[in-house]
Amino acid sequence: MQASKKNQIKKLLDKLGFVLQENSKEIYYKSYAGYVIEIDFDKETINYGNKINYGNKTQSNNKTTQNFSQPENFVVLECVDRLLDKGYKPQNIILEKIYPTEHETAGKLDICVTHNDGSEYLLIECKTYGKEFDGAFDRMKKDG
Repeated sequence: MQASKKNQIKKLLDKLGFVLQENSKEIYYKSYAGYVIEIDFDKETINYGNKINYGNKTQSNNKTTQNFSQPENFVVLECVDRLLDKGYKPQNIILEKIYPTEHETAGKLDICVTHNDGSEYLLIECKTYGKEFDGAFDRMKKDG
């Protein structure tokens, strides 16, 4: 990983309140009332812990937001961080939820938040600043 990209990510983690794990040079973490998210620079992974769910039960090993491959993954991280900071329960957060679409293909939503009974009430699609966000915002204004 380029040093400049690594430094940008570390600046983001610092702003979000992540700290360097004791006896480690490359693992950062943040605790939310005992629940922990870890960022490992050696493995280039984001570990959301064991309570945050992924996709539909049949799609549970599709964890594309758990790595450093896309800038959008850090937008997802920031959003999850804010949800947890505001008191949302990790077990009520689903990443990469798969939805059927009108064309009979599957769509993937970045974050779904549920009530304790499992009913969905908050659907979040994360976009990076600039061109990606602007394009998605224009489509939303046009299509709803």
